[in-house]
Amino acid sequence: MAQSQTVELSYEYLKQSRDGLIADLYESNTLWQRNISALSAWLDCCNIREDRLLEVGCGSGRLQHMTPHYTGLDLDLKRAAYFHSRFLNASAIEMPFADNTFDGAWSIWVLEHIDKPEHMLAEMRRVVKPGGSVFLCVAYSVDSWISQGLHKRTFSELSLRQRLIKTTIPLRRTKAYKAITRLAYRLLDLWRYERQPGPTALRYRKLVPNFETYWDYDADACASIDAYSVALYFLSRGDQPLYSAGVVRSLLQQSQPQAFIINKMVV
Repeated sequence: MAQSQTVELSYEYLKQSRDGLIADLYESNTLWQRNISALSAWLDCCNIREDRLLEVGCGSGRLQHMTPHYTGLDLDLKRAAYFHSRFLNASAIEMPFADNTFDGAWSIWVLEHIDKPEHMLAEMRRVVKPGGSVFLCVAYSVDSWISQGLHKRTFSELSLRQRLIKTTIPLRRTKAYKAITRLAYRLLDLWRYERQPGPTALRYRKLVPNFETYWDYDADACASIDAYSVALYFLSRGDQPLYSAGVVRSLLQQSQPQAFIINKMVV
């Protein structure tokens, strides 16, 4: 057998093994199952299961069975092989659809992997009809040290700066630290929102993704985003929360799914 054929077959074997492993991880992940239950409830609550729907960042199409009029969008062209429904190879920040194309759009664990997440939210609002709905599940507040694997590597492997960061990880992982810092940033967001009424920008911190070594979940994330900032992004544009929420109540919001009815009066 030629060397090129051997390499190609080896690549296909590794790809199938990886995809099988990822599938197993999804099936055993309780958060993933929670998100799918919430997605199904959203479809029924909005009565759009039979309407035209878009999934942004559809991956291998695990959710294409959720609706008969499904369209999946993903940047990875290889994903097309998994689809029996409509699939488009395109960017989430520049979607190839006319305004008001879909009755609803959803995205699960994608926004944090977008270099310009605010652009993706703007595009989702653009392609959804007035009165349509957007459903989001995001891996919020991704820790900056995950991409470097600082929580798993030994001190002897690290630079002085990395060692200093590693020593702070136990503190920064405590519930108290997270709650205090999260509330402080959210109160600042609320102050800005009240001081300058109108559409707010999405607050997020850029991360350096690691596409070579997958130290942990979201090591390849591009942005660390807060749930409250996402809520304010939609609320400040006049979009209505599908679930009970508001500018003040959302201050205590955790990482649960969010859904909004889109108001096209504000872009």
